[in-house]
Amino acid sequence: MIEVIGVLAILTAVSVGINKFINNMHDKYKISRITQQITDLRKNISNRYVANGDYSIINAQEIIDSKVAPPDMVDNGKIIHAYNAVVTFSGARDTYQVTFPDLPHHVCVELAVMNWNFGGSSDLYRLKVNDTEFNWPILANGGKELPVSISDAEVACVLPPKKDEGGVTEYNKNTITWTFR
Repeated sequence: MIEVIGVLAILTAVSVGINKFINNMHDKYKISRITQQITDLRKNISNRYVANGDYSIINAQEIIDSKVAPPDMVDNGKIIHAYNAVVTFSGARDTYQVTFPDLPHHVCVELAVMNWNFGGSSDLYRLKVNDTEFNWPILANGGKELPVSISDAEVACVLPPKKDEGGVTEYNKNTITWTFR
């Protein structure tokens, strides 16, 4: 009887370990996918609208109709990111915004600290994480500066609750808005 209980305990421990490993790998895939989605959107929007020089016509329907969004993001007339929230777009004459809502804390931090410099330059104009805005040093005017440090990202993204805290939390409600030029 003791041997059977021992075998069951070992099997339980192994299955819990495998389950955690699979969940971790799935989460890593989703983070990789969401990183690729914002990168693809930036590149495709810039390529599509740069010749026109006017981003004011950008909206989700225009992005879908012009086939700018990666195909895996389009779902029933909406653009959805890897964490299943609707991506929104807006544009002005020379800038456009891409907003990813409902992000978990660790994803928010990882996206906030992404390196947007390509060959020494960047078309990222501004980054907003929840209510915290980050600008390049020349435009920061004493505010938060790009590139975002890990400590600034940790503060800007809503933290998950501690294990002993009860109640409802909004830690999956992080929103990042990229403004590109």
